[in-house]
Amino acid sequence: SMAAMGSCPGDYQVLLGQLQKQAHSMRDPSTLLDPYMRIQGLDFPRLRERCIERPGAFPSSEALRGLGRRGFLRTLNATLGLVLHRLATLQQHLPEAQDLDKLPMARLNSQDLEKLKMARLNIHGLRNNIYCMSRLLGSSWDVAEPTQAGPRTSPLPTPAPGAFQRKLEGCRFLHGYHRFMGSVGQVFGEWGKSPSRSHRHRPRRALQKGARSTRLSRRGKRLMPRGQLPR
Repeated sequence: SMAAMGSCPGDYQVLLGQLQKQAHSMRDPSTLLDPYMRIQGLDFPRLRERCIERPGAFPSSEALRGLGRRGFLRTLNATLGLVLHRLATLQQHLPEAQDLDKLPMARLNSQDLEKLKMARLNIHGLRNNIYCMSRLLGSSWDVAEPTQAGPRTSPLPTPAPGAFQRKLEGCRFLHGYHRFMGSVGQVFGEWGKSPSRSHRHRPRRALQKGARSTRLSRRGKRLMPRGQLPR
């Protein structure tokens, strides 16, 4: 259980500050994408140009902003669970530390492997704080091992066969991950100073449209004869 990973700060501002710092640091490609590309031999300008996030692999900034706080935390937690699963898969295809010693720049490569391990630990730490914030906001849900993505989250693409294509899919995935964490940091930055205020931003037209459709549906229910079930 993630609750056992660490204690929860009881202060909302302290916890929000930690979440903002974690998201800010995890958007940095030097924490995950760059070491991955060096280990895989992809660290060349032409290959970097192809290392672009696939559309739909991660929730967009607009989708994240459209969620309430609890929905946002659920989506973030579920997405990070998928990231951890994908990282474990990627790591299976990475060379072992003893094999890296035989390659040029062995010291740098071993440092990059350590960075990948640290990135996974940092994701676990972020998920622990997500659990703490959800408790602070009054949510009760199990965040130990989410099995599905949150709302508006597309399933991650299955890597195509072939060693090079698999490496390329990995770097595209990590590029999207860093972009996603940048969006997460922006959303946390928009949260208010009080845990009771919502950060949801919806256009006024959408709210008016929703209210109008609610009135129409209520009116329709009143006009429906007794005993007749809606189809």
